[in-house]
Amino acid sequence: MNIRIMGFLIILVWSASLSAGIKFTPIQMQIEDFKKQKSTTVNIESTGLSSSKIFEINAYKWEQDREGNDILIEDKTLLFNPKIFELKPESKQIVRIGFSQPPENLEQQQAWRIVFKEITPIQEKSTINFLFNFSLPLFAGKIIAPKLNADIQKVNNLAYLNISNTAKSFAKITEVVVLDNKNNELLRQDVALYVLSGNKIRVELGEIKEGNAAKLKIKLDEAGYVEFPVKG
Repeated sequence: MNIRIMGFLIILVWSASLSAGIKFTPIQMQIEDFKKQKSTTVNIESTGLSSSKIFEINAYKWEQDREGNDILIEDKTLLFNPKIFELKPESKQIVRIGFSQPPENLEQQQAWRIVFKEITPIQEKSTINFLFNFSLPLFAGKIIAPKLNADIQKVNNLAYLNISNTAKSFAKITEVVVLDNKNNELLRQDVALYVLSGNKIRVELGEIKEGNAAKLKIKLDEAGYVEFPVKG
């Protein structure tokens, strides 16, 4: 009896190196001015793979709901060269990504997710096989310093981060810290969180220690910490 079980593992790329033996550079793509830059590139490198992997690339317009969940809508206006490629062990592949025509209304930054979907044929039908999907962000429009409003809400022993970004470009958050009025740490949580332009989201952070929260610190990627007083 042949058993064929295929699993799909989606990885939102937050660091350059991945345990799957595949490295992406850069891990975040940006086109600020379409008059000066028509496209962008990403370099994919394999290290330690035992066999070749085949990928197909697709683009999805990226939005978020109020809970911070991603909403992805397929967008065929982006072009890839190549769109399908084979990544061999210990090899490199360069992919160029561009638009069939520049996006309209870039006064407010727009975002996409570029998904590298593995389509490697399954050889061993009697084993469990995992196919990897990698997702990289692509932003179009100028990068502007985030304008954030944030607060912590405590429900039972769980902390929820309420945060809004009123700037015209994204905010990338890597750590959240909650302190009491004596600077005792009530919660410290590493996160991998984007807040897209104009979005307001609510994210569960986990358990919080007993105490009265007085200060919230949010670490922005490459920009250090921003502090907010905790309301009530």
